[in-house]
Parts: sequence; C-alpha cells; structure tokens
Amino acid sequence: MRCEFLGTGTSHGIPVIGCNCQCCRSVDSRDKRFRTSMWITDGDSHAPATSILIDIGPDFRSQALKSSINRLDALLVTHGHADHLNGLDDIRIFSHTGSKSPSDSSEQVKVYPETEGEGLPVYGNDKTLQDVCQRFSYIFQPMLEGGGKPKVKTVACSCFNEDRPIVIGTISVIPVPLLHGRLETTGWLLLQGYKGVGEGPCRGIAYLTDCNKIPPESLELLRRFGLYLDHLVIDGLRQRPHSTHFSYDQALDVALEVGARQSWLTHLCHDMSHREIQDYLVERLSQLGRDFQCQPAYDGLVLEI
Repeated sequence: MRCEFLGTGTSHGIPVIGCNCQCCRSVDSRDKRFRTSMWITDGDSHAPATSILIDIGPDFRSQALKSSINRLDALLVTHGHADHLNGLDDIRIFSHTGSKSPSDSSEQVKVYPETEGEGLPVYGNDKTLQDVCQRFSYIFQPMLEGGGKPKVKTVACSCFNEDRPIVIGTISVIPVPLLHGRLETTGWLLLQGYKGVGEGPCRGIAYLTDCNKIPPESLELLRRFGLYLDHLVIDGLRQRPHSTHFSYDQALDVALEVGARQSWLTHLCHDMSHREIQDYLVERLSQLGRDFQCQPAYDGLVLEI
C-alpha cells in the first residue's frame, strides 16, 4: 500500500494569504502546505488496481496534477468543512454525468459518454453526507445542458465496522468516529490483508485528522489494531491549545497510546516551521524517555506499507 500526503496544512494552507511570518516566508519546501488530504493506492501509483482519496479540499486540482492521479475508486470524507470537501466538483474528470441527456443522439454525447454505474462512492457519516447534498445540490438535480457534473454515490459509513469493513479493491476500510469540538468527524483505518477479527495479521495505516477528542470505543479500536499499524497520521495543529484540534502534545499522547510503528502530525498551521516542529517533538520524546517515532508530515511525503 502506498500512501501519499497530498496536503498537510490547516484550512488556510501555508503560506497564509497576506502573512509575512517566518514560516510563511520559508524557502523550505516542507513549509509549503496544501489543505489536508491523502491518496492511497495498492502500491502502484502509475497504474493502481485500487485508488482511494481521503478528503477533497479546494486544492485538489493542483494536488491531482502534481501527483499524477489518473483514477479514483472511492472518496473517504472526514467531515464537511470547506478545506476537506470543497474540491468535490473536480472529481467529474473521473466520474461524470453527460453534458446532454443520454437520449440525445448528437456526436457530443458519443464523444463524452456518461460514466457507467452509480457514480464514484463517497463515504462519510450522516452529517458529512448531508453537507455534500446541500453544498453540491446541483449534483443530485436533473441534468441541464452544458458542462457535465460529478456523478457520485453517497454511502453512510455508520453501518461499517471491523466485523463488516468497507472493501475497496484490495483495501479494507474501517471508519473511526472522532470529535472535532462538538462536530462528529470520521477517521479511517485502511488495511491490507485483513480477513476479519482474529483472522490473522494485517498491515495498515490510521488517518485521524480534525479531532480534539477520540471517544473511548474508537480509542479501544485503535489500540486493538495498533500492533498492525505501520503508520498513524493524526491532527496536530500547533503547540498552543485549540478548542477543536489536538495540540502537538495531545496528539503525541494519543500516538503513544495507539502504538503504531511510526506516527505523523498533519493539519499543521504556520506557528512553527517544519524544522521547528521536528525539534520540538524530539525534545518532548526525550523528556518522556520514550523510544518512539513521531514527526511532522509534509506535502509529497510517501509512506510505504
């Protein structure tokens, strides 16, 4: 499994518009951050058998071009905030309705036929899917001539769990309920070789962004799979506390409890540069006396599982 960070920044991205701080003026490429997103494939980024996107913010077009994304099998959405959803229209290159009625016999319909099937599956919790339907209502209305539009199939993730995972190609996905302030969001466990509870080892990654609390049931789920996780990706906005995001220290506490082989902070703001965050985490782990790997992620970083 190949996991690429398409974006690791907070809702403003970095550099922040109009900001002249040291981080926003940095020449280190790791301090240039698109809005948070990840692309997961079965290991071949050029011709993947399975291609999954987590979150689709306003930078998606640039991210897709930069990483040469040429197909998608599913979209996993953590929640409906603009920086995680507002690029949805750009999936129509992968899954689209026709720009005219299918009954039209013109050459245009033949050249640009509608995507077969029900459309690209979009998974999320009930509130997230409600946001999709409200913000992109035109997707679900009768087609008018001109332009085409995305063709999607919304799928509520609440009925899926470790006994009944979402299966997308070669990858099994288990939703992980989280809290982002008072908003219920969804983290995702993505596993290869998963045959079911107690059915032998598997390997995978946990992706937990935009959260400041993990419910006890979700934390217990993550602990059970911690032994099999090569990577844990977790929201770590900044050193200072925030009302809806984990701080570096809070994220580190969760990472230590889950016990993945390697942990990464994402959804980072411009309070500190990449190098400063690295140094901070090294110092904190030294103070804790723990032999544990936790680093800030950066755009373009690829994790192999």
